[in-house]
Amino acid sequence: MRAQALGSGLVAQSQSAIRPFPLHRPTTVAMAGELIAEHPEATIAAGCSDLMARIREGESVERLISVQHVDELRQVSLSDGGVLRIGAAVSHHAGSTHPTVRAVVPGFAAAWGSIATVRIRYTGTIGGNVMAGRTRYEMPLLLGALGAECDYDATGRLLCGIRVNTDDLSYFGYERSMRPTATLALAIHRDGAGGQLVRAVAGSEYRPGYVLTAPGVSEDPRDLDAAAIAATLAGQLPAECADYSGSADYRRHLVAVLATRILRAAGERTQP
Repeated sequence: MRAQALGSGLVAQSQSAIRPFPLHRPTTVAMAGELIAEHPEATIAAGCSDLMARIREGESVERLISVQHVDELRQVSLSDGGVLRIGAAVSHHAGSTHPTVRAVVPGFAAAWGSIATVRIRYTGTIGGNVMAGRTRYEMPLLLGALGAECDYDATGRLLCGIRVNTDDLSYFGYERSMRPTATLALAIHRDGAGGQLVRAVAGSEYRPGYVLTAPGVSEDPRDLDAAAIAATLAGQLPAECADYSGSADYRRHLVAVLATRILRAAGERTQP
């Protein structure tokens, strides 16, 4: 009976009290950097949704630097060169519904809005999702397919923002219907020579994502051979991609199916 109560969440698995710790709330990146340099042992967090999970798992906090009130980290902008910059403290809800994100990369906005629960979407941040390093978190897959880059402060510990070059982006799609066994983020980039490069990241809840690439033939997504490109992508998955939920062959099969679905949606200019 006790095991059933614990498993259903009726009884908390731990009633341990959290030891008091100093809390800092900087309001600028410069202030945060000074605190980080002065207290290298400090934990850095914004929404704290992942931090609370780590605390429940036994992690202790000696000192907390909350960057939740740093306005610079909550900005979204688009440069003249087509570089979309998303502040690290932008929440999943704010980012996925931001007019600039939805206008420039609608597929990414749709995918971003599909991850996590409603409660986490309003508190969790893009930076926290990336920095957590958990294989079950989906943002690294999305950003990996887009070829995104991270901006850090001078200390190298504070993630300030994410940069996505949208100038050569033709299409982005995400398939998570087979979670936890397989998820696939796929972006089609123009190569500048009249062709395209398909870049995908295949992941599961139990393994890090694998970057897969395949050349396109035409600059028009409607002319792509979806099945052939999907087979090329899936064939790049190594034997180590096998995990608790399926063999390597099964995961290759799923990735081929998901990639075909996304590529066909790209040809129709819809979302899978």
